[in-house]
Amino acid sequence: MFGGRQTVAVWGSFALGCLLAAQMQRPEKAQRHASAWVEDSQGMAIALESSPFAGPTPFEQRVIAVATREGLDPALVLAVVEAESGQEENAVSPKGAVGLMQVLPETAAEIGYPDAADPASNLEAGCRYLAALLEGFGGDVELALAAYNAGPGAVRRWGTVPPYRETKTFVARVAAEYERLTGLDLAGATRFSYDPSAVF
Repeated sequence: MFGGRQTVAVWGSFALGCLLAAQMQRPEKAQRHASAWVEDSQGMAIALESSPFAGPTPFEQRVIAVATREGLDPALVLAVVEAESGQEENAVSPKGAVGLMQVLPETAAEIGYPDAADPASNLEAGCRYLAALLEGFGGDVELALAAYNAGPGAVRRWGTVPPYRETKTFVARVAAEYERLTGLDLAGATRFSYDPSAVF
């Protein structure tokens, strides 16, 4: 029905509309990200002007742009960001995963992004890695998400979502956030190829 870039535009607009509706219901989060200052974990004020996500372009639009460039459903990426970091750029996990999409620095470096702590690079690396996992697991969103959390080797060994509490919780959190954003379950998440030569 639609060509490559038309599909990207439709899903991008859909995801943005869903997100804006959700943000209107959660003004405290919208205000936090619109503010020029936030508090870090020690209660110290940090200026957001130094962040690539501060400024006139909303955070969500940047997510949508990167997701669509990688052929990902933008709402799925937004759900992963929310589940992984709660949209906190400086989040660090006990295992050393960093940033918005909680990417391990060595994983980011392997796919061409040596500075995983940089928010823009982190988003790019996370989207590229998720796209590769979706490709590797035949478009199965649950398996790709499980691999994002537990590693592709674990998913291949078990042949399904591994029975790890953390992994099951992660997949469930992404599914819940995706449903909140779109009204769909994970089976509705779209993986489409992006044709940069296509014209709207």
